[in-house]
Amino acid sequence: MKRTPARGFTLLEVMIAIAILVTVAAVLYRSMALTYETKARVSDINDRYHEGRQVMERITREIRMAFLHGMPVEGELEEDPNFVTVFKGDDEELHFASTAHLRMRAESRESDQAEFHYFLKSGDRDDKYKGKTLYRRESSRIDSKPERGGATWPMIDGVKELTFEYWDEKKEIAEDAWKRTWDSQNDEKDLLPARVRITLVLDMGEDRPELRFVSQAAPKLRKPISAEDALNDAKKQAIQNLVEKL
Repeated sequence: MKRTPARGFTLLEVMIAIAILVTVAAVLYRSMALTYETKARVSDINDRYHEGRQVMERITREIRMAFLHGMPVEGELEEDPNFVTVFKGDDEELHFASTAHLRMRAESRESDQAEFHYFLKSGDRDDKYKGKTLYRRESSRIDSKPERGGATWPMIDGVKELTFEYWDEKKEIAEDAWKRTWDSQNDEKDLLPARVRITLVLDMGEDRPELRFVSQAAPKLRKPISAEDALNDAKKQAIQNLVEKL
């Protein structure tokens, strides 16, 4: 019996097979590349949302705990304290004293009181987002120079807009009660605003829509804490403790 010789692939068939394989590999590569690109974009958006929420939460918490001091931080109670505590702000800048300070070291000579200062500064940092940088200054020592001292560090880049607005309850009826400035030393003598509205707009990069955050914070102590108030509170607490023991 005569054996039929084995037939192999022709050059054309091999080239067609290679072309099909390359096409399938290219489609798979493109699909995987789009998947990783989409994942990276979604991750960037989520990180940006998280940054914005954290910044807004911190600002509102510190404003809620703002206060005006009427007695010295250290030593005996004095009628005229040797330092000034103010609440002063405009559209893009705000500095105030607050009881929101966190002690990082157990034995540090610090309290929960500190001076805070939020402000914008033009882009001196290399970043992928367009806009200004929001800085935060914190001084753990309250002194007679509320606009100086402490440490300053950036909070978030790519800020397109930062607006502080202050609610004036005297203009609540028939007028626009939101003011663009507040000064507890001059126009609003010894008084904190009833509410502070914070608007933060962030650039998202790559022609994406801007990200806008709006929140409000209401300071708990609107009037100065005086030495007389502190003594009265101490007397009330002592009387209450005595009654409870009886």
